[in-house]
Amino acid sequence: MDIHSNELSLAAATETEDASDASTEKAEKAGGTHTLERALTVLKAFGGYPGPVTNAELVRRTGFSKASVSRITATLVALGYLDRASDGLRYQIGMQGLVLGHNYRANNPVKLYARPIMQEYADEHDMSVALATGDGMDTLYIEYCKSPRIATLRMGVGMRMPMELTSIGRTYLWAQRPQERERLLSDIRRRGDDKQAANSMLRIEQAFDHLEKFGYCVAMGEFQRDSFGISVPVYLGNPAIPMALNCGGILPAPSDEHIHNVLVPRLVQTAVRLAAATADIDSMLI
Repeated sequence: MDIHSNELSLAAATETEDASDASTEKAEKAGGTHTLERALTVLKAFGGYPGPVTNAELVRRTGFSKASVSRITATLVALGYLDRASDGLRYQIGMQGLVLGHNYRANNPVKLYARPIMQEYADEHDMSVALATGDGMDTLYIEYCKSPRIATLRMGVGMRMPMELTSIGRTYLWAQRPQERERLLSDIRRRGDDKQAANSMLRIEQAFDHLEKFGYCVAMGEFQRDSFGISVPVYLGNPAIPMALNCGGILPAPSDEHIHNVLVPRLVQTAVRLAAATADIDSMLI
C-alpha cells in the first residue's frame, strides 16, 4: 500500500471515529436531557398538594414506573432538592428546591410590578387574587395575594390546578391562540375516563360561551368544594402573552349582580393596569 493509500485509510478511520464520538455525545446529551426532564416532572408533582408525598403517589401523579420514581427521588434527596419526611417513607421539597423557588421569586418582575396592583384589589374587596400561566395541562400561580380579613384558601405561589376544573384555567385556555388552545383541549380530552372528559368539556364550553358574551367566567365549588373563583384574561409583557387573573373566596359567593356590576369591572381594570405595568418587560422574563 503506498503513502497516498495510507493517508486515505487514516482519514477515513478518523472520520469514522469522529462520527462515532459525535453520535455518542449526542446520545449522552439526549439521555441527560431525558433524565433532567423526568426529575423536573417529579419535582413539579409536588405543586398544589400540601404535605409530604410517597413514591406511590408520585408514580400516580407522573405516570412513571415505581423503579424510575425510586431512582429519581433518591437522586433528588442526595442533591438536596427533596428531603425525607420524619416517617422515612414520604418526601417533601428540600432546601435546594426552596432556593430555586426563592431565586425565581427574587428575579421575576411580576412580584415587583404586579403584586401591589393585585393586593389593592384583594384589600378593597376582601378576596384573594391570583395570576396564573399554563404548565402542561395545569395552571400555575405565579403571583397570589389575599386580604388579611378573609379565611385562607390554602393556596399560594406555585399552586398547580387542572385547567378544566377552575375558572382561571378555563380562562387561560380561552385566551390562547386557536392552535395552542386546540392542542391543550385535545390533551385534556384524554385525561380521565370518558365520563370525566365529557363533563370537563361541557364545563369548558359553558365557560367559553360566558367569556365570549361577558368577558369573564365563574366556577363554584369545583376544584375546592368550599370556594369560588371569578376570572378574566390578562396579557402581560412585550410581546404580550396570554395569562389569566382571578379573584375568589370562601362560599357562599357574592350575588350575580355584585359579581357582574362590581367585582368583574374592577377585575378587568386590574388586568388593564397589570398589562400597562408590564408593557416594557420582556415577556420571556415573566
